[in-house]
Amino acid sequence: MDDKPKRQLTEDQLKKLAIARQKANETRKRNYEIKKFERDNMKYEKEKQKQMKEQKQEEAYNAVIEIKNKREEQKPQPKKTVKAKPKPEPEPEPDEESEEDEEEPEEEEIKPKVPPPKKPPTPPKQFKRPSRIPPPRREPTDEQLYDNANIEILRQRLYQQTRQRLQNDLFSY
Repeated sequence: MDDKPKRQLTEDQLKKLAIARQKANETRKRNYEIKKFERDNMKYEKEKQKQMKEQKQEEAYNAVIEIKNKREEQKPQPKKTVKAKPKPEPEPEPDEESEEDEEEPEEEEIKPKVPPPKKPPTPPKQFKRPSRIPPPRREPTDEQLYDNANIEILRQRLYQQTRQRLQNDLFSY
């Protein structure tokens, strides 16, 4: 076999090859920088969205807490029952000799407030007597039964009709 001699590049071809390699390397670097920037930008956007989502959740939570606190403040507090103070024992009557005691006015006893009695409801202008006899109960027709029926209702209806027919047959002689 004949071995072919290796191809040799000329000086011009070598220069062109070097320039092409240099341009290709620059293009690769630019593309790498662009992809890196896009990846970083995507990460930044995702992080920003995540922070905004967390912020919205936090705001919603705070709003719910505020509403809850307002409701608790608006709830009427249970009324404290006012206990009547025990009446002080009557003081013994002062003797006529002590004039100093007579000059002081007597203290009025504090009476607990009693709510006024509730008024009975006013009677109606006309009395309506409730009907003693309830209105007759209407049995559903077969069509209504079959429209709204399940198998148990239909079975019960069939048994009932069968019993009625048997009874009527027995007593019809």
